[in-house]
Amino acid sequence: MGRTESLDPGLRDLLSRLRERVRRYIVWDSLLAIAALVLVVFWVALAVDYLPVRIGGSEMPRSARAVVLFVVAVLVVVILAKWLWGRLNRELPDDSLALLIERHHPSLGGRLVTAVQLTQENRTYDSHSPVLLQHVHQEAAAAVDQVEFGRVFRWEPIRRKLMLVIPLLLAALVMAIASPQTFARAVGRLSLFSDSPWPRKAELEMIGVESPIITADDTEEVGTELLTFEDKTLRLARGSSTTLRIRAATEELGHTVPEICTVSYVDDSGNRGQSNLRRVGRIQDGYQSFVLDGPPLASLAESVTMTIRGLDDRLLDYRIEAVDPPAIADMELAIRYPDYLRIFNAEDASPDAADQILKYQAGFRIREGSSLTLRGTSSKPLGAVDVATTSEGASDGSTERAEPVVKIADDRMSFEWSVADLREPTSVRLVPKDETGISAQASYRYFIGVVRDQVPETSMTMKGIGSSITPIAMLPIQATATDDYGVESLSLTMAVRAPEENADGASDGEAATNAEPQQHTVSPELDRDGNAAWTFDLRDLSDDGTVNGLAPGASVQIFTTAKDRFDLGEPHSIRGEVVRLQVVTPETLLATLERRELEFRSRLEQAIDETQRLRQSLAAVQNDALDVLQTPDEGESAEESASTGDDESDGESADDDGEVDVRARQRVQLRIRQSELQATKSTEELAGIVVGLEDLLLEMVQNRVDSVDRRERLENGVRNPLSAVVTEPLPRLQRQITSMERVLMAEDSAESSGEKMTEAATAAIATTDEVLLSLNAVLEKMLDLESFNEILDLVRGLISDQEELIEETEETRNQQVQDLFK
Repeated sequence: MGRTESLDPGLRDLLSRLRERVRRYIVWDSLLAIAALVLVVFWVALAVDYLPVRIGGSEMPRSARAVVLFVVAVLVVVILAKWLWGRLNRELPDDSLALLIERHHPSLGGRLVTAVQLTQENRTYDSHSPVLLQHVHQEAAAAVDQVEFGRVFRWEPIRRKLMLVIPLLLAALVMAIASPQTFARAVGRLSLFSDSPWPRKAELEMIGVESPIITADDTEEVGTELLTFEDKTLRLARGSSTTLRIRAATEELGHTVPEICTVSYVDDSGNRGQSNLRRVGRIQDGYQSFVLDGPPLASLAESVTMTIRGLDDRLLDYRIEAVDPPAIADMELAIRYPDYLRIFNAEDASPDAADQILKYQAGFRIREGSSLTLRGTSSKPLGAVDVATTSEGASDGSTERAEPVVKIADDRMSFEWSVADLREPTSVRLVPKDETGISAQASYRYFIGVVRDQVPETSMTMKGIGSSITPIAMLPIQATATDDYGVESLSLTMAVRAPEENADGASDGEAATNAEPQQHTVSPELDRDGNAAWTFDLRDLSDDGTVNGLAPGASVQIFTTAKDRFDLGEPHSIRGEVVRLQVVTPETLLATLERRELEFRSRLEQAIDETQRLRQSLAAVQNDALDVLQTPDEGESAEESASTGDDESDGESADDDGEVDVRARQRVQLRIRQSELQATKSTEELAGIVVGLEDLLLEMVQNRVDSVDRRERLENGVRNPLSAVVTEPLPRLQRQITSMERVLMAEDSAESSGEKMTEAATAAIATTDEVLLSLNAVLEKMLDLESFNEILDLVRGLISDQEELIEETEETRNQQVQDLFK
């Protein structure tokens, strides 16, 4: 059956008060645990974050602080969920609370538990006396005042937590009051609301990296540009040499300047190293500058991560990424020749069409005046290309910025730069830059040589014309004009200056006219090789009035003028060598030719004398050669007669005889070769005489000298016989002398016999005699011509004296007639 008794109000109030105290205990215990956790982690994390800074280390990274904050948050949640919320949600029944009180108050003797349990509702199957229950209630209620709640709770955990929390909390309060900024910085860093570093003795500040500005103009001083880090990252060209620049705050700003700043680095390959920065300059605006111009920034090869340390300050995790600079992978040259060199109509061609497209090679040259387009291909997309040129023709050697601007293709992988009318050898320097501004670390140089258009060359010859001509001479001219790109025109000019006596006898106007040379110019047609032929017939030119004043004493100048197709400036016109001729009478010209005949006769006499000595030399060589060739036969007969002699002495004697025989043969061979040289010399000398005689005969023909008999005698009696000697006997003589040497030096005894030598020498001497006979016959003919010329000279002298006598007689008669009228 159910219970109708109720618990005493005093006892119920006691249990309610105990229940509230238990819950307060749980709350305080949990809060103190959370406070202890937060304060302990705060100070430990603060120590880990700050103390390394005091000894030269770095702060705890943000990731580590995030981990600490996450762990604390997890632990706080665990404490709140398990210690606070879990225990607060547990039921605290009256009988459990009564049992807890009686455990710490034995004097109650179980009365409080009995009273509580027997008065619970829905409790069945208990048998007790109501009177007894009433008595227990009364005794328990009387003992309520004896209950002490302090004995029920364990205060040791609370005290331990308080002993931990209070000092740490007081320390935090002291820190917050004494240094609010430090406390706020600590809270901000540990709560991840701030990443500001702890204040240090030293304060380092990253300025950036100074990089040289690579330009195409090598005459300018190399400038530098300051590159700054973005998010602690900077891109530099691989292979570049740059300078890292930082600065440190000085005492003016409340900091200490480090004596040494050190950079520690590691590249992407794992290679580590460190370098010291050096101070530069003086203190400016409260800062001292430090620079690093060595590794790892000297000739940067790989990306590096750097940390800079100075006293207790750090600049952490600055990264320099090595980027391949743009490179010109290929260079192509498009050439357009000047119009005068183009073989087709320049008006019909596109103005941008190239005549030739070539790959660039060292030593490349183009023709003067050509237009050039450089087409380059880059290894990566381009942002710009800097171009500068230097021409060798510049007087001061200055560098010029190239115009027009470089044209970059739409795909940014190629570019074009053009220059028109290139006249001087030019050095082109290119510096490509990519889209981020990173440039090549050195300019690409291309030297373009220029093949200049040379002035034409011209020459002229006149066969059969000497330094003197007659007034009716024919002047056959063979002219040649050559040019590197072809000759446009060739002209022959003949300038005639009248004799001075004619100018003196003329009137003033006529004298002025005669003083100026008369010129006659013709333009002969050139063949494919640049050769032209023309003949000035002075007789015809005088007859038709083209040239006047061709009298004895006048002078004639003939020269050539050649012009090419060059049209880029002053025309390339060249005047050839001037040939000066003196106009003389036919008698004077014949006298000159007779003197030349005397020279030829003297040379012929010398040639005859040399040929005679050659014959004597051949006869002597024959004797010496026979002596040498007969010596071995005599030696064999001597060996046969002395067969009973000693073998050793015979061997030594044979060796000595062999050496003597070789030397003797060499001496004879030398004399044979001397004879051969003499024969060659005589041949050349006689050939020169023949050529001279041909010119003399041709000169008589070209000058129209009326001396047919003289020409026939000179041609048939002198030139033709001499030409026959040069053509046949003399070459045969050279071959015969060579056969003498061959016989002498033959190794076969049958071929090197005395009979062979006698046969060869006899033939050579006979040929020499033949030559001498022919030359002496020619000499006698020339002596006959000389006697004939002397007779002609006497006749010409008599005629001249007669003319002078007639002139004197006429002058005397004129004088007498004039005296009669006085």
